[in-house]
Amino acid sequence: MPSSSIQSYFSLSPSKSVPGDAFTHEERQPTRPTNASWTPAVDYEQTDIGSLEPGPCHLTFMGRIVNFYDVAKPSKSPRAAQGYIKVMLADDTGAMTVRLWYAKKEYNLVLGQLVSVWMVHVSCGDGQLGLAPSAAPLFTSMFPECEKHCHFMVHKQNDNSTMLKRPFGIRDSYILPGLMTLKNFTDGGFDVDECKLLVCVKSIGPRKKFTNKNGTTSKLVSIGVFDNTAEAYLTLYGSVSNSASTWLPSHTVLLIASPGWRIDRTAKLSLNANTQLYIDPNMAEARYVRALAQRLTKKEHVNPPFPSDIFDVEEAENAAVKVLFKLSEVDEFVRSNPREKVTGFISVVVTELHIVTNYKRNMLMSTECCGIAIFANSTRETCKQCNKETDLRINPRIVRFLS
Repeated sequence: MPSSSIQSYFSLSPSKSVPGDAFTHEERQPTRPTNASWTPAVDYEQTDIGSLEPGPCHLTFMGRIVNFYDVAKPSKSPRAAQGYIKVMLADDTGAMTVRLWYAKKEYNLVLGQLVSVWMVHVSCGDGQLGLAPSAAPLFTSMFPECEKHCHFMVHKQNDNSTMLKRPFGIRDSYILPGLMTLKNFTDGGFDVDECKLLVCVKSIGPRKKFTNKNGTTSKLVSIGVFDNTAEAYLTLYGSVSNSASTWLPSHTVLLIASPGWRIDRTAKLSLNANTQLYIDPNMAEARYVRALAQRLTKKEHVNPPFPSDIFDVEEAENAAVKVLFKLSEVDEFVRSNPREKVTGFISVVVTELHIVTNYKRNMLMSTECCGIAIFANSTRETCKQCNKETDLRINPRIVRFLS
């Protein structure tokens, strides 16, 4: 009989087990790597949103993002989706919804982006089950990381900012149905079905953090908007707030269809499930609003930049014939020919300067950012709205009189 005991068959110091989820490394990998290029395996027919009908298909179309929001659905399964982005796309013929599921890939969407979609089915939501809003009842659901016949591509390099900029229903000779001013909207127009607002960005506030009712932290940004009748605030929540980073005050025009609203002293607008937001739409009314905003900016800007596009300093200095103007001649010429350009110089004496006064007021330098005037005694200052460093120029109010 062997002399070994039963204890010798067991280790005295057993190795510690590493906790896991019972999935192998291969199972944790998605079917399609997130950075892999996609090549269609079947033929897809090019179409537009207005021609879509419910049913199985192999179709592809292009559109611009007019609304989206992220719905997180965490799962412990490595191949399961962690949530989806409900994206509303629009072209010149209509709008539809894409339920874009994701596991690891980050899409970094913003409003106004041009995208292409390859899909294998189209469904019709009734607006009651949360599948698709009533403003875009047709929808498709896709999981590009695990489905080889579906794909969602964002055009970042080849977007010339002119394609698909004309909202559905726009006609040059007709007024867009439901279009109203901010004042009419505030006075009761918000009750009109499919109401639309055409406004210009006036200011862009800083991104702020807030806590939702469920305890999660999110971000928001408040954008001041206006038209020729009133002003309002548009608030973007969550990942949609990143869209405002490329907007320009007094230049970017927004067409907001069916906005969320809260009427206070000023109208407070937001995006709901049926809202469609078009950025710089190709329509005559948008060009009018932009021209109005730029005229107001020229009148109200505290320190307009030097008009280098009009006055060529180098050409004036090296010109063979230099024209000397008097102040009275310049005033007369501008009043009689407001659209004409003239190049020359004037010889004047500065009779009064207010350097000390503006220094004590911390107003030696000035500029404007996000539609808000900035004064300081330094050449660079941080904008309190966008938190960006801004170059300041000499305050023209320092010079009072010329003769």
